[in-house]
Amino acid sequence: MKNYLNYKDMVDICNEINEQHIPSEDAFLNKIDELFEHTNLEGKELILYSFKELLKVVDSEINNIEKKVNISPSCEKGCANCCYFPIITTKLEAKLMIGVINRMPDERRNQIANHLQTYFTKHHDAINKLCSINFEEVSDFKLQYISSQLPCPLLNVETNECIAYEIRPLPCRTYLNYCNPIVCKDDFIPSEPFSYEFLRDYYIEALNELVQTILYEDHDDYGIQYPDDVFQVDYLPTLLKNEQFMKKAK
Repeated sequence: MKNYLNYKDMVDICNEINEQHIPSEDAFLNKIDELFEHTNLEGKELILYSFKELLKVVDSEINNIEKKVNISPSCEKGCANCCYFPIITTKLEAKLMIGVINRMPDERRNQIANHLQTYFTKHHDAINKLCSINFEEVSDFKLQYISSQLPCPLLNVETNECIAYEIRPLPCRTYLNYCNPIVCKDDFIPSEPFSYEFLRDYYIEALNELVQTILYEDHDDYGIQYPDDVFQVDYLPTLLKNEQFMKKAK
């Protein structure tokens, strides 16, 4: 039987991480330099590739911290409890996600497009209701949202798998459980999971710098309203639903 960490263990580990292992922004800045110096891509293709590479940096930084404090996630494939949380992200990230999806092989792209069309039709009323909750002013918006059990737009509820896992938004990457997985089943908002939210600023600043540089040098907006898209945040269902440039499903 696997021995899981308990809440007290996680409090101690959280304190250790906060006191000793908060990384600098160097990994993100180094990645930006690498992308500009050693990548042959240009324009929108460079932006989309860099978006995926910066997400990998987030994953790598989390993995480095885990090694330092000797922990590993108890999250397993098929566990989707956190996929009912409200995901708040930037309009830019939503646009880049759609951009990557539109460049996937036809079969997968159309599967995702069909899935999203079905999702927005089926959950139309719930999306309108829940995504109208002001997440900046309503203190219990997370509880209100998750209590409704509206799934993430990218969740296949039959398999409990993310249909675009490699480009899942930042909040999906930085929220991890290291205790018994049952805590996520027993409580809508458990105390045990840990959030690497402190990586968000590094990621956003690096993405901002890269996009700003490319748009300025190319004199082309590539469908990005800069700087508004970088700083405009909203619920993921709202952002994906409002993007009109997704290719029509076949």
